Amino acid sequence: MKYRKGEIVVDMARNLAGQIKDVHGNVLTLARSGGRGVWEQEADQCRPASPVEAESLTPGGAIRVISSSRWRP
Repeated sequence: MKYRKGEIVVDMARNLAGQIKDVHGNVLTLARSGGRGVWEQEADQCRPASPVEAESLTPGGAIRVISSSRWRP
């Protein structure tokens, strides 16, 4: 699958959503919100993020995702 700069994907190896900051052939440079947590992953190890996964990159969305979690201590 071809990805473009700015798209939100899930790195399946890390189970972590990130925004594509750069594309170099088959390698994507991904980042969490605010540019923190920058890493690289091969495109075939990524998939498009669902709306909920994409929303988790925003502070308000992260709070909603965490608060709606089924896990309880």
